Formats: sequence, structure tokens, C-alpha cells
Amino acid sequence: MFGQNEVGPLDCMLYKTEGIIIKNSNLGEFDKLITVYTQDFGKLIIKGKAVRKNQAKLKGHLELFLYSHLMIAPGRGFDIITGAETIESFPYLHQSLPFLFVAYYFSELIDKLVAGPEKDEQIWQLLLGSFNQLNQEQEVKPIISGFESKLLEFLGYGQQNNFIEFVQELTNDRINSYQQLTKYF
Repeated sequence: MFGQNEVGPLDCMLYKTEGIIIKNSNLGEFDKLITVYTQDFGKLIIKGKAVRKNQAKLKGHLELFLYSHLMIAPGRGFDIITGAETIESFPYLHQSLPFLFVAYYFSELIDKLVAGPEKDEQIWQLLLGSFNQLNQEQEVKPIISGFESKLLEFLGYGQQNNFIEFVQELTNDRINSYQQLTKYF
């Protein structure tokens, strides 16, 4: 996992992990705040410095729903991405608008239900496995219902009769991507 000179996110040296980009937002003129669900640390919010510039070398590896290998350095407010390499781009998922809506939905659920950095191998495997399933031409409804039920189970909430109502009440927030999702499925 880590070499002798590499440590975790709370220490002072460069660290590496693999993760799926689940959210990003602009920060300043050229930077981005990137939310990534990682295999080793759970949900991280990291800064991509100057990644909005046309010539930014990391730009293509930090787009939504890419599975990437990341090198990260501790920073003052946010840790900073210093290197990235795409492992899987999920091309079919990116070419299908309905499947993209499902990816947004899964990402929004992870972002709102997972509070912060905490490694959870079950959630990692659920997210990666679900994205791999979306990348194939499969029936989507079982993927969605499986994701919803497993996510609640892994978070300790058990089965719920009305998933979306329960999650919105739990987070005290709307799941915005759900509205788009219901138009297709």
C-alpha cells in the first residue's frame, strides 16, 4: 500500500490512494475542490490546484466518475492533489445519459451519507462494483435497488420501506439527483 516515505492523510508526507471522483466544484479562478471516495481513506475533499487551466496536466484524470490513482500532499485547509492517473474511465457510463444520472445519484448519496474520511471496504467495493455494472449494458433498476439497500445496510440503518424519504429525512436535505433519475427509471 504505502512505501516507507509515504503515510496516511493525517501525517505530513505525500500519500497515495485509489478513488472515484464523486463531486467537484470550482474554487477561485483555476482551482477545484474535488470529493473523492477512496479505497484507503473513505471520503476525502481535496484541492486540485490550477486544474481548470487549459494546459493542466492533471485535468483529464480528475473528471467526475473516473477511477484514478491519486498522489496527495497535506495542505493547509485541504490536502492537494499532486499527481493522478486514470485507472478506469467507465466509457459506456459516460456515453449514456440515463446511466450518468444513476452515477450522479450514487455519488450524491455517498457524499451526503458518508460524513468524512473513514475507510470502509464494503462501501468502496459497493461503489466500484456499481460503477463497473453501470459501465456495461445491463438492466439498471436492480443495480439501483441493490446499491440503495446495501448502502443503508453498510451504514447500519438496515432495510427501510421508502429509501429516498428515509435518506432525505436522515440528512435533512434533498437528494437532487433523484428527480432526474425518476424521469428515466
